[in-house]
Amino acid sequence: MTRRQITRNAVRLGVTASTGLLAAGLVAAPALAETDTADGRLVRTASGPVLGGIGTDVREFNGIPYAAPPVGSLRWTAPRPVTPWSSPRDATKPGPVCAQSPYNKPVGSTVSEDCLTVNVTTPRDASAAHKKPVMVFLHGGDLTTGSGSQFEPRQMAAQGDVVVVTVNYRLGIFGFFGHAGLPGSGTFGLQDQQAALRWIRRNAAAFGGDAGNVTLFGQSAGAISTCGQLTSPAAKGLYDKVVIQSASCGSYIPTLMLGQQAPTTTATTKWKPLAEVDAQGGALAKELGCADAATAIDCLRGLPTDRLLPHTEEFSSGAYGTPTLPQNPEAAIRAGRFNRVPTIIGHTRDEGRMVTTSLVNPAYGGTPMTEQRYVRLTDQAYGARAADVRRHYPPSAYAAAGDQWAPALAWAAIETDRTTVCPVLRDADALARRTSVHAYEFADPNAPTWTAFPEGFPAGASHISDLTYLFDVNRPDGTPVTLDAAQRALAGKMIAYWTAFAHSGAPDADGAPAWAAYASGTRHVQTLAPTRIGSVDDATEHQCAFWNTAE
Repeated sequence: MTRRQITRNAVRLGVTASTGLLAAGLVAAPALAETDTADGRLVRTASGPVLGGIGTDVREFNGIPYAAPPVGSLRWTAPRPVTPWSSPRDATKPGPVCAQSPYNKPVGSTVSEDCLTVNVTTPRDASAAHKKPVMVFLHGGDLTTGSGSQFEPRQMAAQGDVVVVTVNYRLGIFGFFGHAGLPGSGTFGLQDQQAALRWIRRNAAAFGGDAGNVTLFGQSAGAISTCGQLTSPAAKGLYDKVVIQSASCGSYIPTLMLGQQAPTTTATTKWKPLAEVDAQGGALAKELGCADAATAIDCLRGLPTDRLLPHTEEFSSGAYGTPTLPQNPEAAIRAGRFNRVPTIIGHTRDEGRMVTTSLVNPAYGGTPMTEQRYVRLTDQAYGARAADVRRHYPPSAYAAAGDQWAPALAWAAIETDRTTVCPVLRDADALARRTSVHAYEFADPNAPTWTAFPEGFPAGASHISDLTYLFDVNRPDGTPVTLDAAQRALAGKMIAYWTAFAHSGAPDADGAPAWAAYASGTRHVQTLAPTRIGSVDDATEHQCAFWNTAE
């Protein structure tokens, strides 16, 4: 069956993207002899054989190490080659998630610094004779939490006829710590991602993947990471296309996170100059009793994981002015200094509503949002510009949801437009001047949520909700995400777009509406909703003329 037939059938049938797809047909690998490879459960990688699971339409290989454990003397070093093995390695379960705080960690998962693994899902017929495009997904989580195994790509692999790889990379203090004189300072997580991409180039063919056709895609912090790889000289040649979801290459989701009540949204970025990251690490070394500059790194490497974890969220920015990132990626994109590959970039329509729930949800210490509180918050975040911001986002404009939620929705709209949508469109403009770009807005007003929202709060198309249409997922608390019939149809079309892009560099999916390329300076992107797929004036809808002038 050709790719165009696959996408046509998937869109016509509205194939489900809800949790549990194909799970009943997936069989864990028994203890097989190394010579028993007829059914495809045994794959020989460059490091050694792995034994996975096989289902009706896919094969799965989980928890495969792509680098040596970054522990002990290897903590805060560039990723090293994995020690080869000769006996078949069990690849039926994901490896541990990388060391992180409890927020966003999947319930029941094991946490470890020994976490540099990939999960590979292939169509059942992928082979050296039937090589498929490879899609490599980088998870989000503010560069401090999350894991690749949270996102199950069976639907994407089977429907789209692609090999999908999800990646764990070092997070927080273990991935982005810096200290004067430390090689790789502030970029270890990004180096891990590059090591995973090199592993994929070496091993794609063994899984039936085409090493010459690799699409790198990420969401939120994974999108930020993708921007970093787009501008990193060290990543050139490791991928052929990119997808950037729900984050720009510079400005990012606000510093207001779940459980925090003090927004400072006017200068948020995920990139810091090396000197700043090194100074931050030096100050922490002194705090932890490792003040001697000559022995500080050895001293810190001797500390247990639990001693460092309380400081992990202090290191959530990649360092530039380094071999990995010579320049701030935002500035590099604007100057045209990036790897010029076909790109999809976009956002959800209501990005800011997820974070806003922390202001009003008692589960996160929130309290009701009154108009008076809305004034205080905007004053705190925008200072002298606050009154002008309120004129553009009056709570009365959101009263259709009820007076109880109107001020909170006004705040969420500010967060959506200022910190995600308008910066994403500025990136789309810069990229489109030098390479092909397709832009989108995910806009299902009833999309499932990733975290708990207060009863009655209209979540809309909130941050992360688009991923439930591309992957089978369980929320961090273990509850499954399900879609209704109209949402499943949209999921089928979105997967068709994403995987058609992986095949050809353009999201041309049979049976789905045409998606025009984005032209620099235009206002129109592809809206993706159950009731409508087509062009929308994104910049006007999200008041980007105001924000671009105010910057």
